[in-house]
Amino acid sequence: MNQAGRLEVVSCGIFVKELSCIEEGLRARIHVRYLDSMLHMKPGLLEERLVKALENGPAPPRLVLFGDCCPHMGELGSAPGRVRIDAINCVEIALGKERYRALRKEGAFFFMPEWLSRWEEVFGSGLGFSDPELAKDFMRESAGFFVYVDTGCKPVPVETLEEVSRHFSLPWRVESCGLGGIERALREALGRVDENA
Repeated sequence: MNQAGRLEVVSCGIFVKELSCIEEGLRARIHVRYLDSMLHMKPGLLEERLVKALENGPAPPRLVLFGDCCPHMGELGSAPGRVRIDAINCVEIALGKERYRALRKEGAFFFMPEWLSRWEEVFGSGLGFSDPELAKDFMRESAGFFVYVDTGCKPVPVETLEEVSRHFSLPWRVESCGLGGIERALREALGRVDENA
């Protein structure tokens, strides 16, 4: 706990907007430090930064809000006195396991709101596609369509979705989930923190 009595959380920056919009009582229970979501593209560097975040600060974080995004995430998130959200990735946290898996099975490529706003960075420096044509080939071979995960924190950016769709020649759709999945995952994890206290 920090001086204000709130639980220290270290989270992927993909949730900055969402965690500012969650239910007030839940928001009042946590103090969040964020790591840049683009670190997801460099698992070794993410792990290094996460270790530093977990070891430094006014109080050690006890809740880790990340999916399986680096090699030792399981160990980092389950060290004594620490709990990690139980999910493969941020999209599963938002949508829930069943819906995420169903869409993946259909061939979806997901955009959380924060990543859609940075889509050129994601496919350029993030995924390492210096040649736009290679990125297009990769997407057409690995996905059948884009899914924008609408958490309800901001208007659906239709123009950007249309731009991405044109760029990759792939259709898009919106999956409206609100904040329920994120709030459920947080409450469940906070319950485990309380049990381990």
